[in-house]
Amino acid sequence: MTHTPTFKFSTSEFLWFLQLSRDGEFIGTREKPPRKPTLPYLQSLMQTAGEAGFDALLTATNYHSEHENYTAAVATLARTAASDPALLIAVRPGMFHPAMYAKMLATLQNLFPGRVRLNIVTGSSPAENAMYGDFEAHAQRYERTREFMTILRQLWTAQPPQSYHSDLYAFEGAVLDPPPVQPIPLYFGGASPAAQSIAADLADVYLMWGEREEMLAERMTQMRALEAQTGRPLRYGLRMHVVVRETEAEAHAAAERLISRVDPAVRAAFVASYAQVDGVGQQRQIEMLRGVDERLMVEPGLWAGIGMARSGVGVALIGDPQQIADKIRRYEDMGFTSFIFSGYPHLEEARRFGELVMPLLKGGQSETRVIHTDQVAPVA
Repeated sequence: MTHTPTFKFSTSEFLWFLQLSRDGEFIGTREKPPRKPTLPYLQSLMQTAGEAGFDALLTATNYHSEHENYTAAVATLARTAASDPALLIAVRPGMFHPAMYAKMLATLQNLFPGRVRLNIVTGSSPAENAMYGDFEAHAQRYERTREFMTILRQLWTAQPPQSYHSDLYAFEGAVLDPPPVQPIPLYFGGASPAAQSIAADLADVYLMWGEREEMLAERMTQMRALEAQTGRPLRYGLRMHVVVRETEAEAHAAAERLISRVDPAVRAAFVASYAQVDGVGQQRQIEMLRGVDERLMVEPGLWAGIGMARSGVGVALIGDPQQIADKIRRYEDMGFTSFIFSGYPHLEEARRFGELVMPLLKGGQSETRVIHTDQVAPVA
């Protein structure tokens, strides 16, 4: 069963990351970063991202995060203004019954119109999934994901009452009233054939993690073929980190500083965790990171240092503002129009991206920054 898209985008969109764990200037340390994810910090981060020109922020779902993401999303939306960015809220289908979650998201969209998007996460690590009480194997997780997304669309768009019966889910006479005041776009990623098929049938935005350009082009070709079969267009997105400074040399120095305190025990734990990964996307990241040069460069403009101390996407755009903008334009030429970035610490790096790169993406050339000496008090 295929579905037509329910959410329309016009131009490229840029998203930042709402950090729900402690934030800081270094990753991979044994000590916790100093900045706590308090509600005032989340509010400030969201507002700063909005001022920087970002359209939305991703809230990831991760058992190791200090905050559960749906609760944190509700609190942050309530604390910020209608003019602030939207939230892309991640969910693992194994955590909620889809009939209940459909109601939860509809309520959130009706309370905060236009500020709710949903990222479906099937999960790549059985060990991590087990922390949520989810012990399903890879194939079963994707079967469940397909039904989860199907039910969300059914309850959000079809006239109530609605019923559904399968070996995985069942409900009878569900009434979702009122439906979402605006469509809730579904973002979904995964590199396996099962994931690609689900995306072609049910997603609005198909997300990929940053990889070498030839790897992304291969995935894009596969997805375009599925698009032709289903007859429904998809939007394509990239998730990666970014390290930008006014010069390329400064960017690489900042990157080296970011990982300068990686604890060997932390690094060893990440390497050991690779054996428990069954997600194709995560396996592709691991394999790609094994082929980097001594500067941890995957290809020009793509740095693999983040993968030294965190799971998920392990690469970052790196360079001066024009280099970053040019790399993003290359991705746009490939067909990508949704970009989810992050950097450490997230508030300062969101502001930096907004000042250095966003003018090149949204307004042509960056404005010249000058100091008007006639308006500056003389130095005593």
